[in-house]
Amino acid sequence: MSEEKKGGIKRRDFLKIIGVASGTAAVASSCSEPVEQIIPYVIPPEGIIPGVPNYYSSTCRECPAGCGIIVKNREGRAIKIEGNPESPINTGSTCAMGQAALQGLYNPDRLRSPLSNINAEKLQPLGWAAAETALTQKIEEARKNGKTGNIVFLSNNITGSLGNLVDQWMGALGGTHIQYETYPHEPLKEANKISFGIDKIPTYHIEKTEYLLSFGADFVETWLSPVQYTKQFSQMHSVKDKSVGRFVHVEPRASLTASNADEWISIKPGTEAMLALGIANEIVKSGQSPNGGAGLRGLLSQYSLDKVSEMTDVPKETIAQIAKEFSSMQPSLAIGGGVSVTGTNATETLVAINILNYVAGNIGETVDFGDTLSISTANSFQDITSLVSSMENGDVDILFVYDVNPVFTLPKQLNFKEAVGKVPFVVSFSSFMDETTELANLILPNNTPIESWGDYSPRESVHGLIQPVMTPVFNTKGTGDVILSVSGQVEELNGKFTQTTFYDYLQDSWKKVWTGASGASDFDTFWKESLEKGGYYKELPSKQVSLSPGVSSVKFPEPEFIGEGDFYFIAYPSYKYYDGKGANKPWLQELPDALTTGVWSSWVEVHPDTAKKLKVELGDFLSIESPQGVIETQVYVYQGIRPDTISVMIGQGHTSYGRYAKDRGVNPTTILPIATDARSGGFAWLSTKVSAARVNKSEQFVQTQYTTTQHDRDIAQAISLTELEKGIHHEEHPEPDFYPPRKYNKYRWAMNIDLQKCVGCGSCVTACYAENNIAFVGKDMVAKRRDMAWIRIERYFEEANNSAGFRTSFLPMLCQQCGNAPCEPVCPVFATYHNPEGLNGMVYNRCVGTRYCANNCTYKVRKFNWFTYKWPEPLNWQLNPDVTVRSKGVMEKCTFCVQRINHAKDLAKDVGRDVGEGEFKVACEQACPAEAIVFGNLEDHESTVSKLSHDDRGYKVLAAVNTQPGITYLKKVTQDKA
Repeated sequence: MSEEKKGGIKRRDFLKIIGVASGTAAVASSCSEPVEQIIPYVIPPEGIIPGVPNYYSSTCRECPAGCGIIVKNREGRAIKIEGNPESPINTGSTCAMGQAALQGLYNPDRLRSPLSNINAEKLQPLGWAAAETALTQKIEEARKNGKTGNIVFLSNNITGSLGNLVDQWMGALGGTHIQYETYPHEPLKEANKISFGIDKIPTYHIEKTEYLLSFGADFVETWLSPVQYTKQFSQMHSVKDKSVGRFVHVEPRASLTASNADEWISIKPGTEAMLALGIANEIVKSGQSPNGGAGLRGLLSQYSLDKVSEMTDVPKETIAQIAKEFSSMQPSLAIGGGVSVTGTNATETLVAINILNYVAGNIGETVDFGDTLSISTANSFQDITSLVSSMENGDVDILFVYDVNPVFTLPKQLNFKEAVGKVPFVVSFSSFMDETTELANLILPNNTPIESWGDYSPRESVHGLIQPVMTPVFNTKGTGDVILSVSGQVEELNGKFTQTTFYDYLQDSWKKVWTGASGASDFDTFWKESLEKGGYYKELPSKQVSLSPGVSSVKFPEPEFIGEGDFYFIAYPSYKYYDGKGANKPWLQELPDALTTGVWSSWVEVHPDTAKKLKVELGDFLSIESPQGVIETQVYVYQGIRPDTISVMIGQGHTSYGRYAKDRGVNPTTILPIATDARSGGFAWLSTKVSAARVNKSEQFVQTQYTTTQHDRDIAQAISLTELEKGIHHEEHPEPDFYPPRKYNKYRWAMNIDLQKCVGCGSCVTACYAENNIAFVGKDMVAKRRDMAWIRIERYFEEANNSAGFRTSFLPMLCQQCGNAPCEPVCPVFATYHNPEGLNGMVYNRCVGTRYCANNCTYKVRKFNWFTYKWPEPLNWQLNPDVTVRSKGVMEKCTFCVQRINHAKDLAKDVGRDVGEGEFKVACEQACPAEAIVFGNLEDHESTVSKLSHDDRGYKVLAAVNTQPGITYLKKVTQDKA
């Protein structure tokens, strides 16, 4: 169609006129409509200056890791969570779950007041005074009937002051406190007890290693402390003087952690112990063990290369090579105990790994028992089964449930739900109507950690403080305050507690921490400093341990599996939902899975050969049957899993909990048997064989990336270690340009992304959602490719000369802030433009939605608002007031967090200088646990970003197009076989 008709005007000029006219009309209408009422702060609340944020240190409680966080508060509202640089756990970074904690605070499905069905058929709202009186009466009845010993308080692993208070409360009543964690790592504790006489979980030092060997430990996802170990792994695996540490991962399924390994070893499920012993045997035989394998030669000699290879399906050459590398690349480290590989012989597997570390000389070097983890104190699975028996037998009269959802997380075959139904009085402190809470007679909704006082110690050296950064959103109350209030009303407990508020109790508890703190001043100063830092941290010396003599007599049985099906069944924990706790947060539902890029659902991973055998394709439904039940879910064909194995993610399949979690996907725990690890008694997650059959049903598999390869475009580039050592570098260069290069005065904002460090965890994606008011759109809109994320993690599977036959690459793709941006000249209303500091700016109120810019974008990173998306109250309270909320018909994209740039420039201007190196970070950079993203000023030639832009591994994506991107990627280093 011609752009100009005879006697008419150009269509582009017409759009310009319309844009100006509509803008003028908008301004005129906004000026002509008088503002009827404005109520400013006459006297602002103390500590609040409108427009100026406050920051509060606290501790994240989304998982047991206990990362330190800093919460940004504007006008009394928490709007952003960042990592606390002072915390030795995460040193300033966060994971996706930590970023999304605000959606727990502002979730529209939170319970807004106490509920009770004591005098009614259905739960009815009531006030706190009435609720506490009702609880007091029930406790008094139990006391008068002599049944206070039948009171049980079931919580997650709570340490510190609240844990002590619950223990004291239950002790005074004669009740029992059980701390339940979905993943308590019991085999790891038991293995350490057998190996070293210490039934605790040590701290591992991945950052000190040159060679890391993981037997199913998913440290990038959920194993022990993911942010901490991801950061350590990034340090160990980064390029230093043209050398790189080596990482080998052993597991039947290529998890996200395995996908970041230099080599993934596909092993027969449950045979990891045999492989570890075989490697140890080779090290001892070769004379490479520092201690000679003292006392272990007889045991290890039973595990020859031929025998181990036959048992594990791992080639002899691979085993020998690993043994050679593990003993020569020192220091090394072997880790294990991931949930998905915890079978009936899990303890023995971890004993074998301890033996491997011992013969390599790693104990006391990269394995540190001087600073053990608090999850070591969680109750056992046997304690939970005993609780179920007690409830079924009528031996529990009052059950308190705090921050756990065992009806969902425990295997259905345990009959926890049915057992709870036999308890006369159930009290839940949950903020949500989850599967367990809906069985309660009295619900006393707890404040979220962002609204509460408290503390948590993830390990011995770390005492993290939790402080409220705002008043409660709803009519909720801290559980500690409820306990103290009720205790004051129960006659038997009157006078047991001198404190009337939990804040007072917390301070009294911290006086004990203060007395043990070296060099601490008076308590008030110590308390203030601890609040500012986010807690009290100390260094503990490494503890020397020796191998127990009895280890040499340990028997190493083969795993046992229940069921006659053809496939081993792996239920693996999710780095987005953990055990299901994060499923009602839309940011996490819309965060694409790193490997499948699927959203808002669950799926079963099957090998391509298995898919052919079952006659299924992507999107078909598969029926998975075990002796315990059947689930049906969609198929994802994945080459990173053994043909004799299928897997389903844990965390979806809620029947309650909230609008974003309910009826999404399936819960694999419903088909798991009650099987345990023989020695520790811990739950055996890998203990089932299932049958699978195609269901006559197929739907679109909703994902954000529909290709698995780069189609020879060299987007996510790699360089071999050999080429790196020789200084060989290949980069695509643009042709000479007719136009002169752009000139910048003070600033040219730019970014470096190191693909060797990026692990694909998606923390940057969620941080961007939180910082920039990005809308979540739901499964149906994502299916139409209308997701709004400004950053996407591109995932590619490429052929490789390694054991797996393929390599996984991750590449964060966002607006490249091109110096020669193709989006700018095609916009008819100049809504997108090039600013003097190298940014491709967006003027939202100019945009008329032609979408020419998106069509012309080389990198396809622009997002169009097809609707004015809504944040259900009070989710909108989280919106960043420094960032415009976009409406229908407007294009948007990454801005390099221009609001943070402007804030830093304003602060620098106030003191008469320019913005210096490291004075601020953009949201994705600040969140990244792998420290893969570096942002800064390219015009400052001493800046890190400027130096990295000239790195030998540096390249621009699609450089030949001559868009002159502002982002330099650093190539991934591969260590494939020659």
